Amino acid sequence: MASIDAGINSLPNKTKELAQLKQFLVHSSSYYSQQFNQLVHGKKLSFNTAAVLFGPLWAAYRNIWVLFWLLSITDVIGLVIIGRSLWGSEKYPEANLMMGISLLVMFRLLGGLVANQLYYAYFKRWRVNTGLQCGVSRKRIGIGCLLILATYPLTIYQFTATHIASFLETFPTSRKIAAKTALAIDHSVDWMISQFEGMFDNITAAIREVLNFLELIFIGTPWPVMALLLLLLAWRAAGWKVVAFTAAALAYLGFFGFWNKAMSTMALVAASVFICFIVGTPLGILAARKPRFNAVLTPILDLMQTMPSFVYLIPAIAFFSIGKPPAVLATVIFAMPPMIRLTTLGIKQVPDSVIETMLAFGATSRQILFKAELPLAIPSIMTGINQSIMMSLSMVVVAALIGAGGLGYDVLFSLQHLEAGKGLLAGIAIVLCAMILDRIVQGKRK
Repeated sequence: MASIDAGINSLPNKTKELAQLKQFLVHSSSYYSQQFNQLVHGKKLSFNTAAVLFGPLWAAYRNIWVLFWLLSITDVIGLVIIGRSLWGSEKYPEANLMMGISLLVMFRLLGGLVANQLYYAYFKRWRVNTGLQCGVSRKRIGIGCLLILATYPLTIYQFTATHIASFLETFPTSRKIAAKTALAIDHSVDWMISQFEGMFDNITAAIREVLNFLELIFIGTPWPVMALLLLLLAWRAAGWKVVAFTAAALAYLGFFGFWNKAMSTMALVAASVFICFIVGTPLGILAARKPRFNAVLTPILDLMQTMPSFVYLIPAIAFFSIGKPPAVLATVIFAMPPMIRLTTLGIKQVPDSVIETMLAFGATSRQILFKAELPLAIPSIMTGINQSIMMSLSMVVVAALIGAGGLGYDVLFSLQHLEAGKGLLAGIAIVLCAMILDRIVQGKRK
């Protein structure tokens, strides 16, 4: 007890610190209390001999897994260099051997220099959250040994052996597995097409009607009228600064011959965002009110957001052929998650006091939704619309691969024919369309 008291004598709240240190350290309390005391008083240099001798095992023993992996990686690097000098065909084996030993020793010394600082940082986190693991554990030593045995030998063998076993070069599997699985998927898709062909045709027809209507508005309307309407919308939503920017952006689209294609792109984006809104908003509300539904929906949204955008073209083409309707559906799948997530967030952020007050006055669930939750969630929902617009525009070039047309086709054509200038101009046009819509929606949200 006297040695521990001496080690932490100058720390504030000595009694409490002493009890916490004893609980956290379990073993070697005297040594670590002295080292922690030095670190508290600004002494940055603290050397841990045990960390040098035992390396990653010491880190596992003390539950510092970041240091465990760092020391493991550096150990493997040094051992690989040593192994290549002993068993490989290196030109200068003696020099490589010395370099490997030097690196191994140097990294261990560096580990000894930072070990106490990392351990003290972990102690400070533990003081805030005592639920973290503390003390020492034979179980962690066992886990560390298993990890070392599972990674060191194979890695060193891979980089030092002159002839590597075939099972390490490629994963031991059969091509027939992938071929049979792909064939089963093809049969499933064919079956679904044959069974639900009418439904797919109706969906395609409905989307085509929406697109035709929007293109009639954006393209069929005389360009001066459409430009004036966009400027009025910008002024009404966001003020004169956005009007000036919108006018400059529209002038760019007109002068460089992108007007019709930009309006076609706007129509495709508008159709996609409209579907995202009418489908995503109810799903977001349901997810906010039903935790079980939200638990099922969340991994699906994670998958939708992490899937590469090109992959969405596969089901779109498989079920809806090519053209603008499947391009809209692929865009909807890509742009839907932000709409759902932000609607859910907006509903969940409604203060409980508002809900309790309305319940106290006898409000029904429908009244709470339409008179409290949705009005208060509008800023979050508008952010969801904004994000859906941006993600829809990011799909323009990808959607052009299946016949979406618009500005994406110009970018795709330029990539195929190495016309950098034309592609850059079309890319700037897409950016300007995105910025116009972003400024208008942001202004409306504010």
